Amino acid sequence: MLLQNSINNLKAEIEWLKKKKAEAEAARDKARSHREMSEQREVQTCATLALRNKEIEEPTSLLSDQEQTKAELESAKKDLQLERVEKAETRRLVETEEKLENSETVRVTAGSLVEPLKNDMLWMRHHGIINVANSILNSIDLDQTVANLMVTVRSDGYTQGYAECTQHFNDALKVDWDNSRSAKPRVDTGTTHVVAKTEYDNLRLPVMDLVAAALQSNGATEVYSPRRGG
Repeated sequence: MLLQNSINNLKAEIEWLKKKKAEAEAARDKARSHREMSEQREVQTCATLALRNKEIEEPTSLLSDQEQTKAELESAKKDLQLERVEKAETRRLVETEEKLENSETVRVTAGSLVEPLKNDMLWMRHHGIINVANSILNSIDLDQTVANLMVTVRSDGYTQGYAECTQHFNDALKVDWDNSRSAKPRVDTGTTHVVAKTEYDNLRLPVMDLVAAALQSNGATEVYSPRRGG
């Protein structure tokens, strides 16, 4: 009888151990499943973040190209303005020479009339245009306006890129991302950029007013004449 009880106790203990083993294996399988799902979510999150980083890099690259294009455009505008000044002087000189050729009396004094104009024209080509270009390039107002415009462009690009990235992140992970750590979460960078661009478009340089006044006068080269210390 005692032996039978011992056998029964051993059987019960074996069954209990089997049950615990089954529970442990189930817990292990469940933990493994959770771990695999967590790893999958981590991989998906990394892939999503990598994609968003690429999407952020594209507008940043585009902004850099736009800034370079804008700089090239401004340089072309300056070259065009200088070319117009030179063409105006050339046209005036040609017209003067044509008038001299139509009169025998004037032809006698052509040397004294044309030579100063040629000298002024040569001075304009070798010194005047350079002075105008240097005045434009060294303008403090132009430097400050362009610098302010570049700052607002970068700031607006950063704000828009951050907002777009946040929206993609929210859509991908179904969460409400906290953007309070953004550098300028409550600053209207778009309006600031528009104001800076308007200031740039409306910028007036004193030297260009002088050039315009010279082109409207009959003695345009005298503005830059070396005899006047131009």
